[in-house]
Amino acid sequence: MFRKRVSYLQHIIGFFVKANCEENHKITTNFLCDSTTHFLRNLPLVAFFILLFSSCHDEIPIIDAYENTNQTLFVYMPWTGTKNTSENNLKAYFDKNIAAMRQNIEQNKGVKQTDIIVFVAENQTRSVIFRMKYNTTRQRCELDTLKRNAGFVSVSESNLRNLFNQVVSYSNTGKYSLLIGCHGSGWTPRGSDSTMPKALSRAFGGSDIDMQYNISDLRNAIAQSQMKKVSFICFDDCYMANVETAYALKDVTEMLVASTSEVMAEGIPYDKVFSYILGQTDYEKWVDGFYQFYINYKYPYGELSAIRCGKYIEEMASVMKSINQSYTFNNSRLNNLQFLDGYDSHVFFDLSSYIDELGVLPPLSVTFNQALQALVPYKACTPYIYTIYKNYYRHGDTTNSENTFKINKCCGITISDPTRNSTVYDTKQQSEWWKATH
Repeated sequence: MFRKRVSYLQHIIGFFVKANCEENHKITTNFLCDSTTHFLRNLPLVAFFILLFSSCHDEIPIIDAYENTNQTLFVYMPWTGTKNTSENNLKAYFDKNIAAMRQNIEQNKGVKQTDIIVFVAENQTRSVIFRMKYNTTRQRCELDTLKRNAGFVSVSESNLRNLFNQVVSYSNTGKYSLLIGCHGSGWTPRGSDSTMPKALSRAFGGSDIDMQYNISDLRNAIAQSQMKKVSFICFDDCYMANVETAYALKDVTEMLVASTSEVMAEGIPYDKVFSYILGQTDYEKWVDGFYQFYINYKYPYGELSAIRCGKYIEEMASVMKSINQSYTFNNSRLNNLQFLDGYDSHVFFDLSSYIDELGVLPPLSVTFNQALQALVPYKACTPYIYTIYKNYYRHGDTTNSENTFKINKCCGITISDPTRNSTVYDTKQQSEWWKATH
């Protein structure tokens, strides 16, 4: 830039000097002229042109370049309060999650060719859709608003399908993954809040029936949308790593990443693991990164699993059908099961613990263990799990004894077959998992 300024300066001053020197028949452009008084008389005009050209050529324009993408991650953060209030909403934590994602992108200098589309419900009626992209020129993560007042806040299967189609219109890569941040309570039906003892039951979504989805809504919305099927569904929610949910979603996702238990409000530590989620997903490092964060956190509680769907959950269903034809659970052994929830009447039990208490023997037990190893390749669990529900008879850790419980066994996936909980006792038999295994 400095060289360009000098060049313009020389041309301008040279022009006036030449003109003055020509009057004395001494043509020159190197300022060696005797008629300097004529030049000085025009000095204010020279100064004007110098300032004009200096301002016009002060900076070379910066051309922003962005990383190319060949796959899409849709981050879905619906409204998590109620239809009429902000009670229990997680919006402030979602904002922190988004900031953590941006931090990780900037630290790793890219998005690994992943087009990140984010939907955030700001309240019961207003939402926004934006793209998270990496500026390779300025080396920073930027948010590009695609649609303000985006709608899609009301809860219905058709509304969710239309939202997925909207995402495809923004990012037609042909390869999709889905990350859902909200409340969750596994496969249990929406609207169970008033009857499940000491539980805020929600399949996933908000804090009351008007803002909740059933798992079948998600499955049908994906299958009937232009997405058709996704590489993974991650529930950054409570209680979503269970055989019932994995089986219900087996035809629309290859992987299910979720927790067997309650997830702290902070959720997945995206500043630590987001780079493992993007691009070629590294499920092992993703799960381990979650564990390493929470084992060293001020509340050292959490579990995360990576579960294969498709043929793997179908194989487990086939094994369980064989087991159920030969073994019947003795309800007197219910208290021996490893529970992974905080309800007074437990709903989610460790699958391997259930097989142990059934007393399954070889060769079925060997077949089961092989199927389980293939079904859940990665899992991690802290020694204790936290629950929001207090129980004075619960023996937890020394810091939060009434809100934590000891984990003696965790295979990474739960089952609700043995539950006696009155809210889900009958509805469990209506699940696709139950029908496939009994």
